[in-house]
Amino acid sequence: MSSPSLRNYAEHQHTTRWFTVKNKHHDLLDYALPSVRPWLLAQGSLTQQLRNHANGQFRVLPLHESLQHPKADEIKQLRIKPSQRVWVREVLLYGNDQEPWVHARSVMPLRTLRGSGHRLKLLKNRSLGSVLFERGGVQLVPKYQQRKSRELAKLAEGWTRRTTYVWHNKYLLVQETFLPAFIEALNS
Repeated sequence: MSSPSLRNYAEHQHTTRWFTVKNKHHDLLDYALPSVRPWLLAQGSLTQQLRNHANGQFRVLPLHESLQHPKADEIKQLRIKPSQRVWVREVLLYGNDQEPWVHARSVMPLRTLRGSGHRLKLLKNRSLGSVLFERGGVQLVPKYQQRKSRELAKLAEGWTRRTTYVWHNKYLLVQETFLPAFIEALNS
């Protein structure tokens, strides 16, 4: 029998509660379509994985970028003070479809944007993953520091994964929501 929180989860279309996922046997995954489960758990560059799935077709549509106050749960993930502002970038990722496949939200503390990180503010229509994963420069939060390096939620727009990365010894948070057009593409 599943826990009360998971039963409650199943009764609702979406939740804003994040669930930490340490392996592929997490109970929350029972509620995800089998086609999206591997994508929720996949490691590495989502950019490259989408490009491979779309036979090389891939594009990024920037929605907005700005200096903002982080959400409470983002403060906790990034281990920053509530008064700190962060750089937030939101984009849509497209494969070989006219509809977007993924809505991505990246949250970067200002210290992450210093030095070599300055280029993360200058991405334009390039994906964040194309910079983070070049030459193996990114890693998940090291095991001895991990609290919640990968989390899942079923948000109103779709199944979402959120990952805390370390890039050049600086933290950043990447949230990726798999949109209905992607789920449809997976199931066709």
